[in-house]
Amino acid sequence: MHFIEGGLMSEHESEQVLENKLVQRFNGLGYKTVNLPDEMSLLSHFRQTLDEQNIENLQHERLTDSEFKRVLNELVGAKSHYQIARQLRGSDANPMGKISIQRDNDETVYLTIFDGLHFENNQYEVAHQITVSGTHENRYDVTVLINGLPIVQVELKRRGVDFRQAFNQVVRYKSESMRGLFRFVQLFVISNGGETRYFANGDGDLNANFMFYWTDRENNWLNDLDAFSASFFTKERLHSLIAKYTIFDSAKERLMIMRPYQIYAVEAIIKQAQDHPDKNGFVWHTTGSGKTVTSFKASQLLARDTDAEKVIFLIDRSDLDIQTSKNFNSYMTAIPGETALDLTTNTSSLVKQLQSHDNALIVTTIQKMNNAVNNPKYKGLLTSYHDKRVIFIEDEAHRSQFGEMRKNVNKWFANSQHFGFTGTPIFSQNIGSDKRTTETLYDEELHRYLIKDAIRDHNVLGFNVEQMSTLVGKDNISDEDVAGIDTREAMESEERLDHIVTHIMLNHDNKTKKRTYNAILAVPNTEIALRYYTLFQQKIKASHSDLKVTTVFTWTANEDSNQDNQGSTFDTSRHGLDHVISDYNETYHTNFSTEDFKGYFNDISQRMKDHNAQTRDENIDILIVVGMFLTGFDSPRLSVLYTDKKLQWHSLIQAYSRTNRVEKDTKPFGSIVNYRNLKKATDDAITLFSAGDESSFYVKQYDELLSELNEHVLQLHKIVERPQDVDELYNQGEDVLSTFVVAFRDVMRTYNQIRVYDDFEWSDVDSFTDQDLESFQGKYQEVYHQIGVRPKKDKTSILEDIDFQIDLLSTDRIDVQYIVNLVKAINLDNKDGRQADVNKIKRLLDKAATDELKSKADLIAAFLDEMVPTLQSGDNIGDSLNAYLAKRREVAVSEFAEDVKLPVNIIEKQIADTQFYGQADQNEMNKDLNDAGYGFKAKRDIKKRLKGFIQETIQRFTLV
Repeated sequence: MHFIEGGLMSEHESEQVLENKLVQRFNGLGYKTVNLPDEMSLLSHFRQTLDEQNIENLQHERLTDSEFKRVLNELVGAKSHYQIARQLRGSDANPMGKISIQRDNDETVYLTIFDGLHFENNQYEVAHQITVSGTHENRYDVTVLINGLPIVQVELKRRGVDFRQAFNQVVRYKSESMRGLFRFVQLFVISNGGETRYFANGDGDLNANFMFYWTDRENNWLNDLDAFSASFFTKERLHSLIAKYTIFDSAKERLMIMRPYQIYAVEAIIKQAQDHPDKNGFVWHTTGSGKTVTSFKASQLLARDTDAEKVIFLIDRSDLDIQTSKNFNSYMTAIPGETALDLTTNTSSLVKQLQSHDNALIVTTIQKMNNAVNNPKYKGLLTSYHDKRVIFIEDEAHRSQFGEMRKNVNKWFANSQHFGFTGTPIFSQNIGSDKRTTETLYDEELHRYLIKDAIRDHNVLGFNVEQMSTLVGKDNISDEDVAGIDTREAMESEERLDHIVTHIMLNHDNKTKKRTYNAILAVPNTEIALRYYTLFQQKIKASHSDLKVTTVFTWTANEDSNQDNQGSTFDTSRHGLDHVISDYNETYHTNFSTEDFKGYFNDISQRMKDHNAQTRDENIDILIVVGMFLTGFDSPRLSVLYTDKKLQWHSLIQAYSRTNRVEKDTKPFGSIVNYRNLKKATDDAITLFSAGDESSFYVKQYDELLSELNEHVLQLHKIVERPQDVDELYNQGEDVLSTFVVAFRDVMRTYNQIRVYDDFEWSDVDSFTDQDLESFQGKYQEVYHQIGVRPKKDKTSILEDIDFQIDLLSTDRIDVQYIVNLVKAINLDNKDGRQADVNKIKRLLDKAATDELKSKADLIAAFLDEMVPTLQSGDNIGDSLNAYLAKRREVAVSEFAEDVKLPVNIIEKQIADTQFYGQADQNEMNKDLNDAGYGFKAKRDIKKRLKGFIQETIQRFTLV
């Protein structure tokens, strides 16, 4: 029992008690409780609220029934959640959610649905237990309304129950009944009273790994529902989350909600800019925590909320691969009126932006800005900027801001203010040749979020670091020893490199879950990179392996090693890379060369990110690098870093952090395999960048995991001894089945962590084999499909809300979302790259496995053939695809209307009703068919055809 104010609280406080207390908390925060028992009452309440808030615009004439139908069609209609979310917020320049409709008298009227500038101009309410009918009838726990629209949905479980059951309940609700106005829900909050998370809604599948904690400014969890609500649900904070702290990704057409530390950092920057314009500042947010999103949002709000002449987002060109560039472009093009990132080397385009009064926010590279202020051609045009107030936002400030270019920019923009973002600041311990630290350059630290915080919050993964001995008798060889010529010869000997390649090939499948993920091998120089590449290719050929290995690096025309390399396999690095690229072209059906190095680099980047277990012929499994991809590269698909080079301080943390991006449950941590002794360097770097607390950096070690796995196997055997015994559990009720699900899930979860260790042997596990695991997996999947996702019609299964974590045993499938993402990522900048991307997608369409993808495959293929060749660099492929599908849909509706002798608008209305309400309007359908002159029998046949066409059209022409 626990004491609370006013009495005692049970550890298993009921869901009803939690719900009542939460509603009371909302009332205390100024929300009004409204009684909305069902969907129709929600519609009626929204209509009344809309009338009252727009009464002046409506000239005191409330909306008629027909006008309100137009409102609903304009608000939701056939729109995606992304389009609805954009509509709610208006534009960045004018953040007012508005719609326009034609009144019955043909006049146009504008209606406000959300004021994004002033929180107090909106109406905040709370409802609970709204019943919605769909595939199954659902009753939603607590719904937060803003101006009558459901904006936040809260789902609760009683104390003591796994809060993730509420997540699975949300997933079920989305598929079964979240339609109509409930498609306006922007955020979900789930809680069991003691554990609370929030996450964004969207069109695609929800991922439990992207549920966020809410914290205070010092990164302390506000996990208890009461503490969470007291901070998160104040009117001003909730308004800011909806109006300010979301980012639209136009390329993926998704809404992203920011994490608390990102929000607090942005607020600290805004405050510094407004209160102390003469002082700079920096944000220390660990690598992988989303600094780019934070810095972009800070730039956007600084441009809107300060008196700065320009806000300039300054990036180092070397940090930008093709995907990063597309991310910037997708954020920018989601803001009406803003110019996308310009990556050309033409400095005149930057100068034109600086002279223009159209855009307060400019995104450019430090290289281009340096060229602008140093070129006599532009100095006269930019003289006025000597005194104008300019704010610079500088991403990855630990690298790009310590050189001559930064000094040149500072000298020209004398009245500038600088805000830097870094995951690995420069301290006295890792100081460079210019002897400047991050603090001396940026004056003041504004917010910090360290790697220990990010690992604790599950925003990044912990690390499993293994030290491998590669020289007999020299297990503890140091980096200083490597400087000696004899030791260097030993470290770079063919025998040692061959041993490492053999070790990698023997263990790579195990470390990457049979190549569900990929890896980077970091080496000291281009010569070693080519030697490793050659050894891999020889062994791959000899063993008939399908492992895909390549390398990428830069070269100089006159390298120091050219003379020494005369007569060797490759006399220069470039000649070696020419050979590598030739192999690459043969493997992936591309047409690159060192003359088109950028295209080659971008193609590698895309393949490393698109790595998919079911598209092995398109993957890169191991990428050998010297310096590239060890900083800035961000891919959840990368899980292993093999190192055979010296790393220390920020370069070590940056390299390690390539592997620890959160993905699915099959990726429990980032794996580091060191073939040089980096133990001390690792310990020193962790201590420095964790502010002395490295407790959470490492994941559990082998002995601890083995003990845990044996304990989970023991608990499983208490429920079922053998896989076939699971069949008997069906007769014992779902409570017993649920104990099996939880027990075997624990076994799988621990197995996914221990499997990557070289030490792991099934013989170490008590009374359990790999065959047992495989057999139990089959039974587990059967429970999932029989009951977990297919409940009986007459009752709801308790297994519906259990978190099966099916990702633990599943691999990716080629579905609509995957294909659409590939289409949106087509490289329009390069003709060969464009065609290679198109060919890849077509091959995947031929392998379409799901009915949903099969129904769209011919449309997507036609788009690739007809439209993609006409697109220009910078065009939005997603918008083009949507427009193409809309046109094809219009043709299909028109042809069907002609066939059944019905007006197009009638069919369109029935489609819209089905999408909004979940079913067609039967009464109106009968009336339309009567008006068309159909008799009883003909009407019955046409109704059947019409319903079939509506369902087919919705499935065929809706992407997500």
